[in-house]
Parts: sequence; C-alpha cells; structure tokens
Amino acid sequence: MPIPASSGWRGRLAKFALIPVVGTLLAACTEQENTNPTGDGNAPNLFGETSNGIGFPHEVVTTEGIAAAGLYLPIFLIAVVIFVLIEGLLLFLILRYRRRSTGDDLPQQTHGNNLLEVIWTAIPMVVVFVLFIVSTNVLVSQVEAKSDEHGAVVDVQAFRFGWIFDYQDPASLDPESGQYEQLGFPPISGGGREGAPEMVVPVGEPVLIRLTAADVIHAWYVPAFFFKRDAIPGRTNEFEFTVETPGVYGGQCAEFCGLAHGDMYFSVNAVEPAEYEAWVAQRLSGETAPAAADTNEMAEPETTEEMSEEDA
Repeated sequence: MPIPASSGWRGRLAKFALIPVVGTLLAACTEQENTNPTGDGNAPNLFGETSNGIGFPHEVVTTEGIAAAGLYLPIFLIAVVIFVLIEGLLLFLILRYRRRSTGDDLPQQTHGNNLLEVIWTAIPMVVVFVLFIVSTNVLVSQVEAKSDEHGAVVDVQAFRFGWIFDYQDPASLDPESGQYEQLGFPPISGGGREGAPEMVVPVGEPVLIRLTAADVIHAWYVPAFFFKRDAIPGRTNEFEFTVETPGVYGGQCAEFCGLAHGDMYFSVNAVEPAEYEAWVAQRLSGETAPAAADTNEMAEPETTEEMSEEDA
C-alpha cells in the first residue's frame, strides 16, 4: 500500500516548534538570584560533591534528610539508564526501519512477541519493586523512626500567617496520655518576613516536633532538612529530626494558605547542646530579651469554629 509523502511545511513547522522548547530549557538553566529566606545560593547538584557525599541535590544537614537524600543518585542513575535504553531503541527502530525512497510499500508487519512482552513487563516490575523496598526501608527505619529520649520537644502551631513554638519538657512525658508539661517560658511566635520566629534546637540530639494548625492546612518545610510535613487543623503530626551541622536554616509554609502565604517564614537555629541549655536557662530566668518576632503585635490564630462562622 503506498504511503503518502509528508508535506514540506509540516517538517518546517516541527522544527519551528522546537524553538520555544529550547528557549525554555535555556531559561531554566540560567542562574537567577534567590532572595527568599529559604533560598539556596548554590546551583542544583547532579554529580558534584557536597559535604554529605556525591550526588546530593543540595546540602542536607539532618540525619534523617541525609538518609532520604542518599536515594537520590541511585534512583537518578536508574532513570538515566532506562531513558537511554528506551530512547536508543526508539531511534534505532526509527532509523533502521524508516521509509526508503526506493519503494512505497509497507514492510512485513509483525504482530506481537510473547517473549519480548514478558521481558518488558517483568523488568519494570522488578525495578519498581526493588525501589519500593529500599525506599520503604529508609522511610520506616530512619526518616519516621522515633527515639526514646529527645534533646528538645516543641509543639508547633501554624496559623495564617505565622507560627507558634511552644517548648515542652522532654523529661515530663506521661506514658499513659502521651503528653508533656510546658518547659516553663512563654511560647515564641511571629510571622511575616520581618517577624519570622526562630526555633532554637540542640545539635546532635533528636528533636521531637508535634505539629498542628489553627485554621487551614499549612506545611512545615525546611529545605536544608530535606523534609516537609503538613500541619492540619484538629490533628497532630509528630516527627523527629537530628541536626548534624550548627547553623541557622530557613523554613517556610509550603502549602498555599492565603494571600500572605508567601511571607510565612520561620528559621531553625541549631546550636551546640551546652549553648542550647544556656539559652533555655536564660529564657526560664527571663534574662533574655524577647526576639523581635515576640514583640510584634500578632493577631491571634483563628480557630476552626471562628473560620466556619466567617465562611457562613
């Protein structure tokens, strides 16, 4: 059966269609200044070496984040191998069995091959199963693991558009109720770029966060921790992190929650355990002046009931 020849204008149109695609890729690769408090000035990393190892997407400073980010390079390499294999076969078939100028007849048609179908079904299943087992093991045994003792316990409440950090006494856990007693100094609160509150935690010790929200769904996200968790009204999400490197790390709400969502920042200041104990002692004695975020007049977080009345 003769095959109609492709018209020349279609080929030219296909070439012109590549122009915006190439332009988009070039724009994506262009370095742009990131002025956000959580921004990372370094370019995205593929095979370069960070302080954590080779192939990390960026600097990761928590034990749990390093375990999760360690999956990045092997999964990326598997994806590259699959891409090269599939695209290579496609290009080979396109070039090998392309239409010849000497004839217009279709080549002999082959309908199905049981062995090939079993192979290209079994291989992806095995790859996905292995990745599932490895990822689940990292998630359960490291990222979601819980410690018996904590260097700090912080109840975090997100509200539009700020945060409240209420420190609890790690030694006051009631095994029956699962509740802690407040450490003894007022909660730290604030919001916005200028009034973003700062959470102080010890380095090298597990920190337990009990996260909730007062109004709508928010998300607690610190890029350097390689971790994000939703804050949901009426529900408390618990998670741990252990910071390995001292420093101040920016965080933000990563769930659109309203008009000022883009300014809902906070920071985590990881200090040595002795410095953390001194900070706690100063807060308990009242010697430390409240941070700027504490002195700002912040609106009280709306409760779910108040929001329901307003929406009604």
